[in-house]
Amino acid sequence: MQKVVKDCLPNFSFPHHHRLVTKAQYKSLFDKSDKVSQRYLLVLFKKNQHCYGRLGLIVGKRVAKSAVTRNRIKRIIRESFRFNQRQLNGVDVIVIARQQCDELSKADLRKGVDQLWEKLQAYYRKVSLS
Repeated sequence: MQKVVKDCLPNFSFPHHHRLVTKAQYKSLFDKSDKVSQRYLLVLFKKNQHCYGRLGLIVGKRVAKSAVTRNRIKRIIRESFRFNQRQLNGVDVIVIARQQCDELSKADLRKGVDQLWEKLQAYYRKVSLS
């Protein structure tokens, strides 16, 4: 049996330092940030001083009444962030769920989140060329 070298495998973890947790971290993005949106999700983002991206999530009770549904939405967004975190290095991101987000299927929500990451990457390519 052949050993798998751990360094060769992609790291899809979501450690604590990749999360926005404090009120001050959220406030800094709300005060001054850029936006990318679609019908069901809004993303606020700005550059950070780290070599990795950080994610914050807001899914209110008005969007999804059930805690199970709110957690499902957050889980799908976190999963997508983990798979795209190499392209989102050095960016703080807050994803805000909008009305009717709870009605989307898992596949549709994942597709929407992935499209937002692509928009965000395109924005930074455009800014870096300017």
